[in-house]
Amino acid sequence: MKKGFTLIELLVVVLIIGILSAVALPQYQLAVDKSRMAGAVSLASSLRKGQEVYYMSNGMYTVNLEDLDIDLSSNCTRLSDGMIQCPMFVVDNIYGHLGESLAVNQAAVSFIPSGSMEQREAIIHVYYEHSSKPNQITCKGFTARGKKLCKSSGYAEEE
Repeated sequence: MKKGFTLIELLVVVLIIGILSAVALPQYQLAVDKSRMAGAVSLASSLRKGQEVYYMSNGMYTVNLEDLDIDLSSNCTRLSDGMIQCPMFVVDNIYGHLGESLAVNQAAVSFIPSGSMEQREAIIHVYYEHSSKPNQITCKGFTARGKKLCKSSGYAEEE
């Protein structure tokens, strides 16, 4: 008698592996996105700290990133308009127009996995000390994936 697996047994194993991978892949992608979000929020928090030091010595925030004592990771670049471009997100140093109101004193992180600002998944607002929501972090999702990311991040959800 020959020993081995039947075709049905092999198909059942392949089916089980397929189901497990279909369940595991979205969870893995969510974990990777949460990790990227943590890095982006860390960068925005560094901006906030640099802005607070600048504010203490000058009485106002700055749009010029060169005025702040912050280090960027090697894969992020400073843009001329006070923004920082990274592969999966863009950080806006001052969201809105400086001096408009307390509502603009914040850094905004936009997640753009496709590379286009029109297709951003979510936006995170890191508010400065002298803002409408001092030292708060909020998140707003624009897509189903972005909403799930905001919900799992633990930051206050924005309406």
